[in-house]
Amino acid sequence: MKRHYTAFYVLLLVALSACTTLNVPAADTFNKKALASYTSLSAATQSASTLYDAGKLSKNDAQNVKDQLVNLKAGVDIATEVHATDPAAGEDRLAATITALTALQSYLAGRK
Repeated sequence: MKRHYTAFYVLLLVALSACTTLNVPAADTFNKKALASYTSLSAATQSASTLYDAGKLSKNDAQNVKDQLVNLKAGVDIATEVHATDPAAGEDRLAATITALTALQSYLAGRK
């Protein structure tokens, strides 16, 4: 059953990458960016699990990735809370979280 989810997430990542290539507009509002971040966190979690199951991540490495994902989710949560009272600060926090999430996704992609 896990293989079906893996194939789904791989196709999702390819489709999202294709959106950029096809000039589909990127998320342009805070809420769309936050939603995209949560979706990316879910995909990264599945990727990490798949890589661990395939023996491409050690137990310690997988735990480190898991800890980073928990922190990144908290970052999106906090950015959303801050955005309610200070939109500029919320945008900045979300941008920093997205940068870290992108780095983690690149790391996971390199482990495949």
